[in-house]
Amino acid sequence: MPKQYFSSKKNTDKTLLRIFVGVMLCLIAGYIIYRFIYSSSNFISKEKIVEKLIPTSSATTAEDALEQFKKMFEEGHFDELRSELKNYVKKEKKIENLTEAYLIWIELELKCEKSTDAFTVAEEAIRKCEASPRLPYLKYRYAQLAETTGKKDIARSAYQDILDRSSRGNRAYGYLGLARLEEQSNEKIKARDLAQKAVMDAEWDSQIWNESLDLLGKLNVEIIFSNIPTPESKVYAVQQGDSLITIGSKLNTPVGMLCRANQLDENTKLRLNQTLKYTPKDFRLLVERSKCRAFLVDEQGIFKRYKVGLGKPGHETTLGAYKIGNKQKNPTWFKPGEGAIPAGDPRNELGTRWMPLVPAEPGLPSDLGLHGTIAPETIGTYSSNGCVRFYPEEVEEIYDLIVRSTPVIIKEEIKYEDVYPLVQVDNISPNNETINPTTENKNTM
Repeated sequence: MPKQYFSSKKNTDKTLLRIFVGVMLCLIAGYIIYRFIYSSSNFISKEKIVEKLIPTSSATTAEDALEQFKKMFEEGHFDELRSELKNYVKKEKKIENLTEAYLIWIELELKCEKSTDAFTVAEEAIRKCEASPRLPYLKYRYAQLAETTGKKDIARSAYQDILDRSSRGNRAYGYLGLARLEEQSNEKIKARDLAQKAVMDAEWDSQIWNESLDLLGKLNVEIIFSNIPTPESKVYAVQQGDSLITIGSKLNTPVGMLCRANQLDENTKLRLNQTLKYTPKDFRLLVERSKCRAFLVDEQGIFKRYKVGLGKPGHETTLGAYKIGNKQKNPTWFKPGEGAIPAGDPRNELGTRWMPLVPAEPGLPSDLGLHGTIAPETIGTYSSNGCVRFYPEEVEEIYDLIVRSTPVIIKEEIKYEDVYPLVQVDNISPNNETINPTTENKNTM
């Protein structure tokens, strides 16, 4: 066998080469791993910093960012929030989120008492959110801000634009805005009619419905208790032998309404042929037990809504149909177990007015009524012994609006169809009712 003089050296060289290549590969791999770990840790650190400062980072969804904005608003971080919102609206593409961000921004500027800045934000919002389903509301906020910053012409134009371009339900924003402008111009009848349209157009129990209803009730009361002639009001000429009581009975109109509408005192002596304004009304009162509220309803629908107090657990206000009995000013309270407590006594929880509820169907209690209260903080709660409590000034108002035998319906829930068209209740008539006086004065509270 021939000798191989160089084989050992060549093998050694190959081994050294392999070792060298392996070491280099390890070094390269180590460097790559190091750079990856360093970059990742640096990225994570930056992300943590960004997350603390900017809620709209890639680590959060747009919805999360909006919730974070609301939280910042609640916590009073106004300067930071303004900065974040400015950045957010530049980048956000989803129209629903963009609209919500602008609405938060508007509220932020109002909270900081910067109404001019809020108007500028709203102006930008309606330009950038034309495709938003909430555009009518954005326009409404824009118009409101124009209204409050003295730009009445811009406000009126914007409200009218809502009416011209919006579908049913959203037109309420335009009607309500125009109603406010008419009220500010002392055109109360125009304002009332527009507020009525807003209530009719809006979704039942929505925010805009509630706002419209508040204005409608305020205007209705102001108009009916003023000497302003209205399409529905009439004039009565005083005849020989008339008094306010006999006129009220003849016209089926409360004396209080006659006095308020004609700036008279109950003891005023009338002159022959003196003219008196009065407004014939066929009211019904609907009491909603589930929400502690009452609706005074006429032929047009809701006249005014009232917040009331109702029966506490164990003494729940009984559902059913009633009618108003003989009304009393400064009533005596017959407190169960104690007897008569006179008017003016600090323990008399009826306040200044009492209107007994006479059952109009079998099985209903005969000791319930509408009354005021010496504890107005209980209005809106379930704290009475079953009666319907009103704020002191409002019980006097409703006392002067409704007559004896006015129907009262107490339901768990009041719905649109209960009011439009007006509820028809069997066996309840506003006239010619015989009231048993022995059941009217044994009042509870």
